[in-house]
Amino acid sequence: MSRPRNTTACARCQQSDVRFATTWPEGRICRRCYQRATRIHGTCPICNTDRLLPGLIGGAPACGDCAGIPKDFHCSRCGREDEPVRAGLCAHCCLADDLTNLFDTGDGEVAPHLQSLLQALTSQKHARSAKIWLITNPEATGLVRSLARGEVPLEHTTFTEHPRPSKVAFLRELCIEHGLLDHVHLDIERFQSWLQTKTASADPADGRLITQYARWVHLNRMRHLAETGQLKKGTFLSAKQSTTVAIDFLAHLRQSDTAPADCTQAHIDSWLTGGPTTRSLARGFIRWAMKHGHLPALEIPYRVAKTAPIITQQQRVDHIRRLVDPTTPLRPLERTAALLLLLYGQPLTRIASMRLNQIHATDTTIGIRFKSDHLHIPEPFAAIVRAHLHQLPNLNTSAHRDNIWLFPGGQPGQHIHQSTLMNLLRDAGIDLRGAKNASLRELVLQMPAPIVADSFNYSYTVTEQHRRNAGAQFIDYLSKRL
Repeated sequence: MSRPRNTTACARCQQSDVRFATTWPEGRICRRCYQRATRIHGTCPICNTDRLLPGLIGGAPACGDCAGIPKDFHCSRCGREDEPVRAGLCAHCCLADDLTNLFDTGDGEVAPHLQSLLQALTSQKHARSAKIWLITNPEATGLVRSLARGEVPLEHTTFTEHPRPSKVAFLRELCIEHGLLDHVHLDIERFQSWLQTKTASADPADGRLITQYARWVHLNRMRHLAETGQLKKGTFLSAKQSTTVAIDFLAHLRQSDTAPADCTQAHIDSWLTGGPTTRSLARGFIRWAMKHGHLPALEIPYRVAKTAPIITQQQRVDHIRRLVDPTTPLRPLERTAALLLLLYGQPLTRIASMRLNQIHATDTTIGIRFKSDHLHIPEPFAAIVRAHLHQLPNLNTSAHRDNIWLFPGGQPGQHIHQSTLMNLLRDAGIDLRGAKNASLRELVLQMPAPIVADSFNYSYTVTEQHRRNAGAQFIDYLSKRL
């Protein structure tokens, strides 16, 4: 006979047919609500003490004593008040036990060369994140165990030659971030790996030509930028796109039974007019191929955008009003990034890679620097930036040893990816290119274009173009006539 269905509802979420964890004064509590409640820390509104807040009083989280919950949530080992995970131990103590066993050399001692990684993992604020990672990534835990026991060397090749390198990539980045491995430019490695995979599926002759182009042009440039500390994520993405379009161009020639040496102007023209505007990105490859004798001398024009997308000034003001409205469901992260776009016309690639030292905060003021000048951030925008500084994301795990980023990312030691930021702001309803152009247009109308260039880290050509597009030259003419 089957067990009768439990129709009792959870006192918190009101759902029935759930697994219950406990019974508190308010009623039965399901497992999910129990986990949520025992992970809330803050100041109890009744006794004004900073502690775990599993209870509810008047809809607000409260401590167990004030809420009348008959349970002691203090860890039996460290005394931390937190969700009990195993035998009265909190998640931090359980994590420490699990990792100590994992990092064991086999003789009951923690491997000395992995001490800094163990310390980083056990001291992170969110111990559960590390526990979930250990449970869901057996490849990483297996490699840690092998490293601890000396079965494999702690070298970059151990990770790159792993049977499933993508599964241990995050572990490798943690080792780099915490000084166990020498720093390497991972984007250069990723591009080389991607290039090998990409050219393997192309015609052999095309693959060889593309490999030469990518090595001499993109990889040389990326290495030079890396040596001077200027290598950005956008360089890696741009190199991939340029190489992909070059492969497609050679495939276009092959479809018409034409070797690169026999390419004509008609082939170039049909390529450019027969597909999306991104085909113009083949220009770099075509010019390189002509220079080195792989293609005859032909014309490959620059693509000039017909229009620059732009939102109206009223739309821009409406966006800004939404961002300063406390009822708008956005985190300080999205608010701050959007304000940098809407107030200062900064591109997403630059916003994503901004550093904390570009912000100068005191008890009363906040300044920001895009190039050399410090600009004052007025209220209420300063309050948004200050709130973001107090809630920097991705710092609750061991991913960042000494964070330097204004927008720290989920990958160890890295800032937020520009695509992640792009999706967040698009979900907020912002036309990104239109907003940036509108901001720059307003700036060049308020001050001379060279001042905008120097203050906001743009070239004089860009700001002067925006000034012309905004009709500022006509305004200057009228002011002189009057």
